[in-house]
Amino acid sequence: MARIDIQAGDQAFLELFEGNAHPMWIFDLETLRFLAVNRAMEQHYGYSRDELLRMTVLEIRSADEVERFKAHLARQREGVDQAGRWRHLGRDGRAMYMDITAHRIGFAGRRAEIVLAIDVTEQVEALSSLRQAEAMYRGIVEHSMVGIYIVKDMRIVYANPRLAEIFGYGVDELAGMNILELTAPRQRDLAARAVRERMASAVPVGRRVFTGLRRDGREIIVDIHNTRTGDGAATVMMGVVLDITEARRAEKQAAIHLAHLQRMVQDTLGAISRLGEIRDPYTAGHASRVGELAAAIGSELGVTDSELDTLRKTGIVHDTGKIGVPVEILTKAARLTAAEFDLIKTHVELGYEILQHIDFQTPVAEIMRQHHERLDGSGYPRGLKNGEILPLSHILSVADVVESMNSDRPYRAGLGIDAALREIEKNAGRLYDPDTAQACTRLFRERGYRIQ
Repeated sequence: MARIDIQAGDQAFLELFEGNAHPMWIFDLETLRFLAVNRAMEQHYGYSRDELLRMTVLEIRSADEVERFKAHLARQREGVDQAGRWRHLGRDGRAMYMDITAHRIGFAGRRAEIVLAIDVTEQVEALSSLRQAEAMYRGIVEHSMVGIYIVKDMRIVYANPRLAEIFGYGVDELAGMNILELTAPRQRDLAARAVRERMASAVPVGRRVFTGLRRDGREIIVDIHNTRTGDGAATVMMGVVLDITEARRAEKQAAIHLAHLQRMVQDTLGAISRLGEIRDPYTAGHASRVGELAAAIGSELGVTDSELDTLRKTGIVHDTGKIGVPVEILTKAARLTAAEFDLIKTHVELGYEILQHIDFQTPVAEIMRQHHERLDGSGYPRGLKNGEILPLSHILSVADVVESMNSDRPYRAGLGIDAALREIEKNAGRLYDPDTAQACTRLFRERGYRIQ
């Protein structure tokens, strides 16, 4: 291609040159000095035209690219040169990435080159940031403590090292594998249905627990969180896999241990209760019946399951302190004297002293301690009044009165449930909590409850 010869005074050239929105310049191939620059170059690089015309093209380049530029000029041929991407410097030292197109020309009798520069700094920096972010996130995924996969058309298109470790494969071995091969055979139909539902569902995110199958044939329990992403043919399913085999085994062991502890607690409570019943055979079964009635009243009042359990436990041990009362008083066939009744009253504090050393996780000892307190302060052992008595103690006291009046005692036959309910109704609001009294009567009269 013939070299174009441009005269410095060529008006058409000057208009095109000056009017270009991108930086342009002409430089002497012998001296490398700028021969002409346009306004866009002045604005973009931060130099005045006079300053630029005293400079060489080497001065707008970073030092590490000068030799590369000289080598490029030595190789350059005539015609248009797509010179590629270069790092230039503005007057303020700011680095700029410029895509360069050049053409050898004659300019005012000199061998020269005309250059068009397009600033691609933003694109380069954005791409660099994207690559850095990609590298960072790839590092996170590759070194994640959870298994990560991408599935398309039931085939694994990506698996991280942790997923391969969970299932005992190499990463390359998982590529292209049908995802169902990682599921225990008996669950593959279920897993396939789950994948189809996820891909078709309006809700793209889900979670399932499956029995997985390792390469060595060992079954594991995996917790899978997955999501559908993309549209049409590009739709894939991404998932996170947790191996919860050991956690499930630990849960089972913990459940067995907890059940054992609960049986031990119940057996201990039963043993404590039976100690009292051995000394007072007339009240055999009284403690457990009070516990069940208290729980039934509590259920009628809407207390929590934990509180119902506490009521049952407290009922079982509410008369523990009677172990310190003389047997002849407990089994006396006649009315007790005032002095004898004072001895009976001591069973509450004695029971509290025994039970407070047992960690029930709930205030069993204090609830028991208050079950003979009354709203008007006429109860014992501390004469507490309304507002000072625990809610569960209100329930236990009503259950204790009703069960005691209904049962036989050494000094009288059982009075029956109707007499017991009349006692509760008559003294509701004075001795007994009115809501608890109402729940108790409703339990018997409307729910058909019977003391067993």
